[in-house]
Amino acid sequence: MKNDERAACQHASLSIVNPHELLWKYKCGDCQAVLTCSCDEEIALYVLPHQAARSIDAQTRIPVQVTEPLVAGVCHECRGKVPPAFPARPHRGAASLVHRFYWREIHKETNHRFIQWAKGEGLSVTDPDGVGVVMALSHQHMDAYKGIEQTVVRDIREQHERQPKYDFSRQSDSDILAACKVATEEYSACYVTPTRGHVEVIPLGSADIECAVGVEEFVAQQLRQAGRQVMLCESRPFHALYATLMWLWVQDPRDPCNRPAGFGGRSGGDVGQDDLIWTILPEDFGSPVHATRRAGALEEHLASLPCEMEEFLWLFDYWTSHAEKLRQYLWAHRAIDVERGRRLIEILGPTRVKGILRFLADDYWGRYLGWPDLISWDEGAHGVADIEFVEVKSSSDKLSEDQRDWIVNNHESLKLPFKVAKVHRVQRIVRP
Repeated sequence: MKNDERAACQHASLSIVNPHELLWKYKCGDCQAVLTCSCDEEIALYVLPHQAARSIDAQTRIPVQVTEPLVAGVCHECRGKVPPAFPARPHRGAASLVHRFYWREIHKETNHRFIQWAKGEGLSVTDPDGVGVVMALSHQHMDAYKGIEQTVVRDIREQHERQPKYDFSRQSDSDILAACKVATEEYSACYVTPTRGHVEVIPLGSADIECAVGVEEFVAQQLRQAGRQVMLCESRPFHALYATLMWLWVQDPRDPCNRPAGFGGRSGGDVGQDDLIWTILPEDFGSPVHATRRAGALEEHLASLPCEMEEFLWLFDYWTSHAEKLRQYLWAHRAIDVERGRRLIEILGPTRVKGILRFLADDYWGRYLGWPDLISWDEGAHGVADIEFVEVKSSSDKLSEDQRDWIVNNHESLKLPFKVAKVHRVQRIVRP
């Protein structure tokens, strides 16, 4: 589109480039311009000047340049519309629904008020070159910033109660489990209080607090007593599995989107945590666009993986060293992660593992978390049988967002046998 045509565009078809950024950029579907809204001027100039001119596309992970900064009437609010909800994942200190749904409003309003506070205190919100330094100021005056933030959260909560901007309603855990036909197995235990950072339990009738374990290990013990094999699982063995068996596709030198990627060394690996590791990654790694863009190469790679167990395990062992940097990048750097990843091949077999690899390749960053705590199976003369993944929950524990997503994805795509183990508090014993 020519410059004069772009200038005449009314920008009636706008989409958010990356909804997870505080400073939203909007792409016009008609003229392809990338804009920011003038109401975000303080955020762009004083809080996030390093993000004011560019964004990272949420799907492709490719940088996007802002072509028209601070244009009036661009954002939803300035157009008299309610923006779509992009709730953040819960984390410590911000687990409430108000924090999760209004995260952007909280950050923006807190920074607006903090800027006014700083100016009132005679503090400059820019450096001598005119570059905004509000982030640095907020760290220097953390007590003032946190106090303002608490007031903002309270105000937004009161406003939500009067006139909600977002709908907080969602399916309950029980509704999701029922819709996905997930069975729940009940266990009874004696809870040890006070806790030491996590729930600890002992068998009913026992008074030996020294044998107290977490609920995951408690369920694993019960399964072993029933004659089953059990391995602690969660997500990292799958990261090791993916990195080791998919590195040749991910880091294919024929990929035109490859670029150098540097990241800090992971503790527990051969590289110091403060050292920088360099490797090659495609710009859109981990996104659905990556899998779509390289669909042919993905099919070719998965088809090249062996179908026989012995060959599959040999290949995993052979590629382990080649995939070291990718495993580091995916935080699957520990020897135990590799060992459990290899054991998953022995338990699940090549066909199921290939299905998991494809599942992860199609949207790695959207699917790499939420995997169950345990995998359990029978092992007899004819090998592995009756495999079952188990997510363990204590009495009051809820499914995380990642776990809810995994359960739905498993029901719709993976089809792995899965159940939830609920450990109920029937007795309580007080730790001396």
